Amino acid sequence: MQRPRDTIEQVILRRGSTRKFAQASISLPQLSTMLDRATRGVLADFLDPAGSQLSQLYLIVHAVEDLEPGAYVFYRDRGLLERLKQGNFRGQAGYLGLEQELPADAAVAVFFLADLRPILQRLGNRGYRAVHLEAGILGGKMYLAAYAQRLGATGLTFYDDEVTRFFSSHAEGKSAIFLVAVGKSVKAGA
Repeated sequence: MQRPRDTIEQVILRRGSTRKFAQASISLPQLSTMLDRATRGVLADFLDPAGSQLSQLYLIVHAVEDLEPGAYVFYRDRGLLERLKQGNFRGQAGYLGLEQELPADAAVAVFFLADLRPILQRLGNRGYRAVHLEAGILGGKMYLAAYAQRLGATGLTFYDDEVTRFFSSHAEGKSAIFLVAVGKSVKAGA
């Protein structure tokens, strides 16, 4: 894991949505740092037990050194990426991200998915808001972790059911909540 040298204030002043990615590789320690920092938890009364997480991260990896391109699921409790399928999925990532270039050009497209059934059973209608709030906070933390490492990030929308289908059978029954694309920005000094 890589530790940034900038203060949080410096990172916040530098951040902003990346508008174009360079289709360049990032390192596995950079990705690991973003996943670790983003999923360290959120303090909220709807997370029981404390430190639990409503959504799970699914990744389409395009260009990460020492990591084969493919589709992955991230297990936060073990800090482990499991490959679901191997291959170059830039075209599919672009399609899933509403046919935009950003998730295809980024080094990694990170999708936040959640099984809404148990969440809605436990929290009622509040569960839908809770899972979106949590995903937004985790996505924001991923943004900051990317910018702290002088990388770029952007949040995107997507074709909901198509995302679930792409990551199935593992993601069967889950709903897509959020998408963050990360990588090297074309803009110098991202």
